[in-house]
Amino acid sequence: MTSPHLHAVPASAAHHAAPEFCPGCQTRLGVNFCPQCGQESVLHPPSMGEFVAEFIGHYVAIEGKLWRTMGQLLLRPGALTKAYMAGKRVNYMQPLRLFLTLSVILFALLQFSGFSVGESTKEGRAAKAPSVSADIGKTEVREAGAANITRHEVKLGYYNFGVDVTPDGNQVNFGMTLPSTDNPSLALTALRIVFPTFQQSLDRYYALPPEQKAERMTHGFFARMPYVIFFMVPVFALFLKLLYLPSGRRYGEYLLFALHVNAFAFFVMALVHLAPWHWGVRMLLAVLFLYIARAMQNVYGGAALATIARWLVLMVAYLLTLAVIIPQVMLFVSLSSA
Repeated sequence: MTSPHLHAVPASAAHHAAPEFCPGCQTRLGVNFCPQCGQESVLHPPSMGEFVAEFIGHYVAIEGKLWRTMGQLLLRPGALTKAYMAGKRVNYMQPLRLFLTLSVILFALLQFSGFSVGESTKEGRAAKAPSVSADIGKTEVREAGAANITRHEVKLGYYNFGVDVTPDGNQVNFGMTLPSTDNPSLALTALRIVFPTFQQSLDRYYALPPEQKAERMTHGFFARMPYVIFFMVPVFALFLKLLYLPSGRRYGEYLLFALHVNAFAFFVMALVHLAPWHWGVRMLLAVLFLYIARAMQNVYGGAALATIARWLVLMVAYLLTLAVIIPQVMLFVSLSSA
């Protein structure tokens, strides 16, 4: 009997002839596909047109997964999460792939459309003590000038988080005020013990001109922030788990929900970056927050007031965590090459 391992891919003269055994797993082939591993039975060197068709089929429209997934994601809050947990998975993109695809699109859009990070354009506590702060937004908005900025800010210890309103648009600002060297905190003292060159790096950073500070922060933002956002997904899921602790649901269910909600947030933030009108930005942000509440209600059920209370706690906890983590990242970015 002839060994199945001797059956090779057909020669070019018989490109469209099916071999007797699967080249992948050596199982006897069916009509069109291997019944064991699913590989196609008719093999031939692919043409350029077939490569393009396969790409379009997987990522755009032929198979329809992308459009079905986006339709459910955008128009039916929580529907993708419920479908996945119900076992309806073959017709939709995998949650992690959806999350990564939209995050790549968002950060690529930001990087190539005038998005930058620089020093805060409106003085706050930085005038009294050393600080590393940043305004995150479109370059033309950041450079509008401090006189035209109205800042709405929340301060939490050494950290501050807020939104700057300017005639040209809005921008987000994060900051961290370091304790004075004359009266250092316990955390700053420990930091200087662990990193003896911390103060020297900080002094070198302060000596840089504003253009170099902005360039360093912008480069660091795009290098580090995708990892921060990815790290925040399990944190978001953990907050949900704690809020719904009596339900007994597994952590993985909340992680699934977090991936879908963050994917929707990427889509909305891309629209926010592109929106030229103030009212459009505010409307999109309102849609984002209301979407999360609606998705929570659709997936986890419960009384409406209880969902609203959980939603409020979730938003406050998540935003405060971001307000603490992002300045730490920007501090590391600012000083890492100083």
